Amino acid sequence: MTTTPDTLSDRPIVLVAEDEESLRTMLALVLKSRGYDVLLCSNGAEARTQIESDVRIDAALFDLRMPIVTGTELLASIRSDPRRASTPAIAMSAYSDDLQAHALIAAGADAFLAKPFTVHELSATIDGFLRP
Repeated sequence: MTTTPDTLSDRPIVLVAEDEESLRTMLALVLKSRGYDVLLCSNGAEARTQIESDVRIDAALFDLRMPIVTGTELLASIRSDPRRASTPAIAMSAYSDDLQAHALIAAGADAFLAKPFTVHELSATIDGFLRP
């Protein structure tokens, strides 16, 4: 189920695609506390629908292992859409190693967060793209 930002504002909007509800909720709380609006998606298919829509998305944060559409497939959708090609795309996964991180960066991800990550790591990564 996709959750849209509470209000339309000038605040940056971060699309969060994470199939684990507790983590999705935590990510939303942290990002909102940092001044971002959050567009929540519970799987890759919902996220792809948002990517293909006209909704404003300033950054995408997504899990690699999601049902229906994987994070890698979602990344390909982001990079193949001319409107989204420059959108910061941040992949995250509990199943990570240096090779996977390098492969994702080569495929077009702007950053990779290995789970578990700290609130500081999350904030620094998102802020680095949306607060120059």
